[in-house]
Amino acid sequence: MKMKKFEDLNKGDQIKADLYSRPNAMNGKYRTGQIFELDNLAEIKDNDIFLLETLKVRADSADKIIAEAEAQGKDTSDINIMKELGEKINALGKPIHRSESIMTAIMNTIQLMITYGIVAGVWGLVFKKSFLVFGLYGAIAGLLISLLFVAPVVAFQRTKERIKDISFGAGSMLVTPAIYIGIVGLESV
Repeated sequence: MKMKKFEDLNKGDQIKADLYSRPNAMNGKYRTGQIFELDNLAEIKDNDIFLLETLKVRADSADKIIAEAEAQGKDTSDINIMKELGEKINALGKPIHRSESIMTAIMNTIQLMITYGIVAGVWGLVFKKSFLVFGLYGAIAGLLISLLFVAPVVAFQRTKERIKDISFGAGSMLVTPAIYIGIVGLESV
């Protein structure tokens, strides 16, 4: 069987080769620490580049945390110590597939469009204009704000925890004030 050169592998295979060849993967520390996804790379498809890149970042963090523990004199060949380190590494967040982050970005966009549409529609009633026309303008404004500021940030997050944090922040900054503006409009009607 002819061996391929590293340069001839596709990007996914290159990342997997890097992950498999790391000392902590070869000596079983990733598996012992039960680090998300790093303990079983065989199940990950070679074409899922986003997840593989996320796992590469996870492996870098794991290697750093394991090296720090060893520098402090901890015996990382001890199963209990590796499980403790694995919990610390896993606390960084669970890696996700790109489709999950994109779906969350779409849901955030829809939420902004609906909120801004309703708020603008209410103000259309305040000014004795069409609820639907003002609502359409509000929905377009929500779409533009989301496409410029929210969706790109959410779509490129690599862990569920980061997506939740970004979505909460976007909701707090962009949805909550719009709701208050809508309430003021309702009181004016």
